[in-house]
Amino acid sequence: MYLLPANIHSQILNVDREGVENEIKKKWMSSADLSLSSDKNKLNLLDIASKIEIVNFLKNNYMFIGMLNYNLTMNGNEVIQNEGYAQIRFRDNDKRKISNESFIQYQWNGTLGMEYRKLLGSNIRYKILEKSDVDLYTGMGIFYEMEQWNFGGVNDIDTSLFPGYVNRNVFRLNHYWKGAYKINDNIDISGVSYFQFPINSDIANLRWFFDFNTNIKMTKNLSFVIHYDGTYDNYRLVPVDNYYYSLNFGIQLKW
Repeated sequence: MYLLPANIHSQILNVDREGVENEIKKKWMSSADLSLSSDKNKLNLLDIASKIEIVNFLKNNYMFIGMLNYNLTMNGNEVIQNEGYAQIRFRDNDKRKISNESFIQYQWNGTLGMEYRKLLGSNIRYKILEKSDVDLYTGMGIFYEMEQWNFGGVNDIDTSLFPGYVNRNVFRLNHYWKGAYKINDNIDISGVSYFQFPINSDIANLRWFFDFNTNIKMTKNLSFVIHYDGTYDNYRLVPVDNYYYSLNFGIQLKW
């Protein structure tokens, strides 16, 4: 067996955490969590994962946030997982009661058959609560979604009966809640939940996405992190499952 691991870790910035903005005085801030592993068994098992976040803090207390999340797992020539997204967001740095936030995003999931999903939209963001150890925000807006799927992720059907791919362009209503709580100097939690509805005759069909993070500080430069996210969608273009989730446990090194 031949094993070649390579890992690079730095502080996860995650601007939605409570108290992070108050600690940041720089104009630019970035973080990265990158890993690469290769195992030679019967076939070569390759796993690549990356999370990158870059933030540009503006003088008017707005900021640009760039994020990239990519995961690839291959066993020989078989692709087990190939998914990710890239997003650019413009929003308030938690200073205003009411503010605008706009975003563009490109997303893909080769395992499920999502060749791409492109988003362009804007929200009105409302500050409900902001204290030293807790905050709560909500927002509502509209975005335009363009997506293309194939039938590679559909189980137990004869894909020859279907076209090679299907497309859909639709406006969606977007509503979300975001909260964060700093339990003490060593533990903080944050979560965001999105509710999205197509603006057409199928408006009752919900897409629900939520993301939850727990950060436990063990030493000055070392933290333990628990991440969970899930997506429920009963308005998919192809008949894959309605619900998918991801659960990760990790160690983060800060310097």
